Amino acid sequence: MEAVYLFMIALGCSFAGSIPPGSINLSVMQLAVQGKKGGALTFALAAACIEFLYAGLAVRFQIYLTDNIEIATWFKWVSGTILILLGLFNLVKKNRASRTMDSGEKRAGFAKGVVVALMNPLAIPYWLTVTTYLQAMQWIVLSSENYLVYVTGISVGTMLLLLAVIALGTRFSAIQNNPFLLYRVPGLIFLVMGVWTFVQ
Repeated sequence: MEAVYLFMIALGCSFAGSIPPGSINLSVMQLAVQGKKGGALTFALAAACIEFLYAGLAVRFQIYLTDNIEIATWFKWVSGTILILLGLFNLVKKNRASRTMDSGEKRAGFAKGVVVALMNPLAIPYWLTVTTYLQAMQWIVLSSENYLVYVTGISVGTMLLLLAVIALGTRFSAIQNNPFLLYRVPGLIFLVMGVWTFVQ
């Protein structure tokens, strides 16, 4: 049961964290709209695999922090500050039209997904911050024995979001064009999480 709980927490955080527009979900959406479902699926699979790699690196570093109490305490305040800044940034951010690529620029498939996903190294500090927060709140307890369950949940969450993008197609853009759902709600969540880190 603990493994299932850990998996579901990771899946939920990953699914929600993948909603804001970025090169990965926009590329998947465009492939789906163009009728290239096979290319969109392999692209999504590649992105989920790279997310597994990046999240794994972040979680291994977080486990190292946990084993070094002084560093972990210091990093807890850093992660809380980052969450507050992310929250404020999202609250004041204005919605911008996202740039999509012409069909001539696109190369559907796994290799393209790997390249685009590798160009998103911000996944590492994101998962480092989120994982540190979840551990600080004692919602999860990671170790060298169970961290792969957590990382797998992250990868599956990313894949499920991208599958939803493929299924929704252009309707997904309605979410991405709604600044309240896209920025304000996540901003408030990040802000509350960051403040809670300091009041605990």
